[in-house]
Amino acid sequence: MAQLTAQIYLGAVGSRVDTGGSPRKDAGMARFNIRPYIFIAPALIYLSVWIFYPILNALVLSFFDSPTGRSRDYFWVGIDNYIKLLQDDLFLKSLYHNIIWVLLSIALPVVLGLLLAVLLSGRGRTRLIYASIFFIPHTVAAVCAAIVWRWIYDPSIGPLNWLLETIGLAGRPWLADESIVLIAVNMIGSWSYYGFCVLIFMAGLQNISPELYDAAMIDGAGALQRFFYVTIPLLRNAITFVLVYTIIGSMKFFDLIFVATNGGPNEASTVVGLRIYWHSMREGRFNYAATMSTILTIVILALSVVVIRQIVTEDEED
Repeated sequence: MAQLTAQIYLGAVGSRVDTGGSPRKDAGMARFNIRPYIFIAPALIYLSVWIFYPILNALVLSFFDSPTGRSRDYFWVGIDNYIKLLQDDLFLKSLYHNIIWVLLSIALPVVLGLLLAVLLSGRGRTRLIYASIFFIPHTVAAVCAAIVWRWIYDPSIGPLNWLLETIGLAGRPWLADESIVLIAVNMIGSWSYYGFCVLIFMAGLQNISPELYDAAMIDGAGALQRFFYVTIPLLRNAITFVLVYTIIGSMKFFDLIFVATNGGPNEASTVVGLRIYWHSMREGRFNYAATMSTILTIVILALSVVVIRQIVTEDEED
């Protein structure tokens, strides 16, 4: 026993013997671990090549211009491209269409997805079947959806006008009428997107304890009161995610409009993404297109920050 005690004592003393290294240096080496950086290196490389570099390159290009389209003889113009862009009525009209698209995408698929998720929340295992059915349109490529819906909207052979005429209503040239074309195309996007919203909200509803609804019912709360005072506040994180995701997707979308209307008629459905494509790929005005991309990025960030701050502020007040 005495021998064991002596060995423990000597080991403790030996562990305190200074071996000549600096304690601060040893502590710094102990704190620094390169392994986490190795694990995140592939993601950082991917983001740097495909996200950060293109954004930085577009920002740099926006301060230059070229004498002709597709010319690489760039010369410095400073903020002239931005001044020209903010005076471009066609760009401002396209940006206005993007804002309208954001509002329609929030009013239709997001609200519809929330209501469907609430209705399905108490259906047990069958809710997964319904959710899968609702999610099917989201798996269809936007190009394919646009082609199918162009046939549905066709004023001559489309089933939509045929159905309206069957019940005694007049058909419409849905994709050729400037007053309704943006709404008609947004219906295609809403059809593709609402299933995604249903799944996100259903996932959020699973985290709400049924006891909260039972307590609200005991206090005399009706269905609407439980929805607005229990469901909505506790779904705030899911709602924030869906709103920000909707804003980002609505501001930068391109393929659906490109296939369905190509911005027509008379640019009534032109959006910023389509105008960027025209200026860059058709006309070769890469500097002007880069300026549009930079402004669009700033608008997306600004709208996202406003939504997130508003919801975070409400959380802090609660």
